[in-house]
Amino acid sequence: MVKNLSAGDRVARLVVAAALAWMAYDGVFEGTVGYIAYAIAAYLLLSALISHCIFYKMLDFNSKEQGGTYHAGEDPFDGRGGD
Repeated sequence: MVKNLSAGDRVARLVVAAALAWMAYDGVFEGTVGYIAYAIAAYLLLSALISHCIFYKMLDFNSKEQGGTYHAGEDPFDGRGGD
């Protein structure tokens, strides 16, 4: 499983998961909405812990920082860089 979440994305997910879980526990969300909030919080927590989001995978999105695109010995500014 390829990791596709950056460190900032993981922190944001943890913060939102904690906030949702606390609001559901505190009674801000009641009934079915509370259970949905718990489920979303659980998904956000799990995805932050394993650094993989299935929705990002479906959308072919990757927020993880990638390394350089050139190899040692190559000049990245020689005009041959492509997309």
